[in-house]
Amino acid sequence: RTTMPAMMANQPIVARRELLTAFAAASVAVSPLAAHADGAASKYTREKVFIQQGSRIYRLLKADSARILEEKNAFSIFAEGAYAGLKEKKPLSKQLAAIGKKAVKAAEAGDSAAANAAVKEFVTVAQIEKEYDQVPGGSYNPTQRRNAGDPPTAAIEAQMGTAVKALYGKKMQ
Repeated sequence: RTTMPAMMANQPIVARRELLTAFAAASVAVSPLAAHADGAASKYTREKVFIQQGSRIYRLLKADSARILEEKNAFSIFAEGAYAGLKEKKPLSKQLAAIGKKAVKAAEAGDSAAANAAVKEFVTVAQIEKEYDQVPGGSYNPTQRRNAGDPPTAAIEAQMGTAVKALYGKKMQ
């Protein structure tokens, strides 16, 4: 007498491929959606963009066309980020974006005079008065390589004592 293998409740055996496909579909359905990279437009983020990108643009006041082209992204980052989330500043943001494009276009054409004039107009309209990222004790000096949430610069400088120059990579003025 021969015996037949038993099948459970007359259901076919599930293939490995079907099982993995079902598992992958379930994990995609249950996993959280990808994060949107729009970022939070807060007073802090606007201030950071104004100081960092504004300083980059301010340093271009007497730059040649090649240097302006190297820093061309600063114009759009500033125009979009320094006034992000402020509906009343939308016209100013659009005006700055247009001036930035004019500066880049002139620099691409090799017209340093027109590019410098556009940079000067950008700085005037945006009310960028100095290199804000080079202010002693400021929190946005790019040479410091600090993490978000670190103590204020003055507290770090006080802890470092005579080794404070290491924070900036050069002697302090």
